[in-house]
Amino acid sequence: MAEPERRRPGALPPEYSSFVDRRTQLAAARAALGETRLLTLLGPGGVGKTRFAIRLAQSVRRLYPDGLWFIDLSGVSTSGSVVDEVNRIIGAQGASGDGTESIAQFFGNGIGLLVLDNCEQVARQCAELVGKILVECPGISVIATSRAVLRIAPERIFEVEPLEVPGSKRGAPSPAMSLFLDRSAAVLPEPSPAEMDAIAEICIRLDGMPLAIELAAARVRVISPAQILERLAEPLSLLAGGVRDAPDRQQTIRAAITWSYDLCTEVERDALRRMSVFTGSWDLEAVEWMCGSGRDCDTLDLVQSLLDKSILSRRPSSHVAYFGMLDTVRRFGIEQSTPEELHEARSRMRDWYFARLTRLEADWFAPNQAYWLATTRTELPNIRSAIGFCIAAGDAPAAARLLITGWRVVWQASGRMDELYRWSLGVLDLGIPQTPEGAQLLTVLAMSAFGRGEVEAGVSRLALAEELAERVDDDFSRAMVAGARAHIEHSPRSMGILLEALRLEGGTNANPARSNLEEAIAIAEFGLGDESAAAKRREALVARSIRAGDSFEAAIMLTNSGTIATTRGDFDSAVRLLRQALSLNQNLEDPFAIAMSEETLAGAAAGQRDFVRAATLLGITDGVGGSAGVLASYAPNTRGIRSAIVESTSSSLGEQAYAAAFARGAALTPAEGIAYALGAQLPGGATGRRSSSVPVGGLSARESQVAALVGQGLTDRQIAERLVISRRTAEGHVANSLTKLGFTSRTQLAAWSARSEATSG
Repeated sequence: MAEPERRRPGALPPEYSSFVDRRTQLAAARAALGETRLLTLLGPGGVGKTRFAIRLAQSVRRLYPDGLWFIDLSGVSTSGSVVDEVNRIIGAQGASGDGTESIAQFFGNGIGLLVLDNCEQVARQCAELVGKILVECPGISVIATSRAVLRIAPERIFEVEPLEVPGSKRGAPSPAMSLFLDRSAAVLPEPSPAEMDAIAEICIRLDGMPLAIELAAARVRVISPAQILERLAEPLSLLAGGVRDAPDRQQTIRAAITWSYDLCTEVERDALRRMSVFTGSWDLEAVEWMCGSGRDCDTLDLVQSLLDKSILSRRPSSHVAYFGMLDTVRRFGIEQSTPEELHEARSRMRDWYFARLTRLEADWFAPNQAYWLATTRTELPNIRSAIGFCIAAGDAPAAARLLITGWRVVWQASGRMDELYRWSLGVLDLGIPQTPEGAQLLTVLAMSAFGRGEVEAGVSRLALAEELAERVDDDFSRAMVAGARAHIEHSPRSMGILLEALRLEGGTNANPARSNLEEAIAIAEFGLGDESAAAKRREALVARSIRAGDSFEAAIMLTNSGTIATTRGDFDSAVRLLRQALSLNQNLEDPFAIAMSEETLAGAAAGQRDFVRAATLLGITDGVGGSAGVLASYAPNTRGIRSAIVESTSSSLGEQAYAAAFARGAALTPAEGIAYALGAQLPGGATGRRSSSVPVGGLSARESQVAALVGQGLTDRQIAERLVISRRTAEGHVANSLTKLGFTSRTQLAAWSARSEATSG
């Protein structure tokens, strides 16, 4: 068994091309192999399992003094024999006993490593053979590469991930880009910045899959990276022409996916084709909807099997399990579908989002807002596809229904009003839907037009909306029109219009509707000079929203109140109200709403002549809102707000000091940005910071220290690491601080700590 590796049958194959850096994955795989004798490297075709297995085996060869063996099983058909192939390659045919016994006798008590490559089409046979080896050969460990799990008790699964793709902030080439650059170096030795951008986008579009990237890089001999990117609309045709000595299944992406598709049952293939119409991630409920209605399968088992065969992958999510496909697999599924199957699947997806968004709308003014915001962010690509399908089919009523049912959360709450505007114009190009949703869509478009300064278009669309609301006899549509008219006119009769609209909606608190009429009434009261009534109404609305668990609307009203306080010069009240809004937005984990609170606070800071803080807050929000500002993307008629803040701040500080403060804010993490907006000092220790050993507010020195770290956005685990204490101790300090101060959430503690820091600093 100690025969030199280069002579022995079954030796590891040589590597003829560079191995792109996967050090983190290799380290994790080595650790996993040290804890098991059967490690299955699982992943879809083209992810690089074979190369990964070879490099993993090479990295641990010193641990196996009696040798390493590599067995390629891709040539064994489902009717062939894995045992015979292994015997043939290791040269054990002459041993006594049956095929399995001869393999066991060959390995004996030696300490070695067996690599079984491409097990998926003969997984059952591999499982039986490996089970026998593990029992009878205690010194032998096995690495299996497969698109499907072996499903035996000793198996430990290690998922081989695609290469890391470029992030939003482009720096050094990512591993995926490095692979492309390496394989195209002979033709493209020094790519230009424009070519590097195209290569980065190619790697993103190809999901970091090594085989797809190598096939794309091979096309550089004929077309430029920019042309490759253009042709990725049809990736299955583009990604072909692999090296001749590669297995057939690695000559083209289509062949690689077909290999996996052929391993599926008919029910699994049908599910793949149906789910391929989803352009983003989806959950188990969506699969049940798409593949349900009495189909001959259990959905949970179906998804599990497709995961086990690497057709589907589990997508990162904090609130519910989401699944997805590689883009090339999704396009293969569409290619395999008949026109009738595609139309049915897309119709079912449209109906799924009718149901999904209706549930969202009914449940929005309640404690589940964080869940629904996260859901719509995750599923936005699918919602777009459903709307696009309706428009392509000429079904304006269905498209309007999808848009208007989800507009409050999908579009407005997430700062996508410009996109809603574009979709809505596409619907109107088909003709105005003669439905309540058509009237409501016209109303939203009218409001957007007024916000853009397109007064004539706004007046025309609002008049059409009013006529249609009467024609379809829908009170809710009438209320939306009335609310919009009062908001636009700003006349003494606005109050009467708003009160009538509220009556049409069912009265106070009967229907906390999308048009949010009661907040509009408070604004009208303020405009008419009745500031006391406006303040009382808004306070009551905030209290009611919080009781109902409606953090989003409460945050908007607090932001409005803070903005009004700023215009009145009551900056202390403005900051207090805006920080309350930020605390609520933080609980929703909505980056856009958080940035909106932070940008509004920048305006208040400028009013207080704290221009360094104003510039820093502008830097914090720049990633979301850009130079126009996040408020401008929420309400186009506020486009001048950010420019006014920038002008006053930069002129007061001077360009150099403004740029420095802005850059420092832009460099903060989201958690640091929130802590700073809530009143904490910047990380790094500004002068005058209160010593953490001084007790504050009845807290002990350690509790004060922990509270300060909560204010910086640290978790209990991070606090424990920072202070070198146990996590349980950190949790206890946080709990004690909440109790002593009468708070119920970490957000309140963070805000209190920030205020204490600012007061003492």
